[in-house]
Amino acid sequence: MDMCSINPAYLGKKYRYAYACGAERPCNFPNTLTKIDLVEKKAKNWHVEGAVPSEPFFVARPGATEEDDGVVISMISDKNGEGYALLLDGSTFEEIARAKFPYGLPYGLHGCWVPKN
Repeated sequence: MDMCSINPAYLGKKYRYAYACGAERPCNFPNTLTKIDLVEKKAKNWHVEGAVPSEPFFVARPGATEEDDGVVISMISDKNGEGYALLLDGSTFEEIARAKFPYGLPYGLHGCWVPKN
């Protein structure tokens, strides 16, 4: 596991969930995204053959009351040279959407979310 992130509202506080890049072997790059439940000691993974995700970042749903109520966003570099933004449900860790870029996307490690306001 590498490039872990959490719900930013929990920085400096006790938190339950972390999101990270991982690896399904054999590989040379991170190729999975993982939601880690630190209380239940369980993990959920997202993996697509040939996809290389960037650092996941969590964006809370406006008005959220649960720590994992929001989306996890990662920029994905695909084996065919294309790229897309991936949105996963923060709670179920199931894929919500992909937004394809009209250009190639080189592999990048880190990202951040900057709210409009």
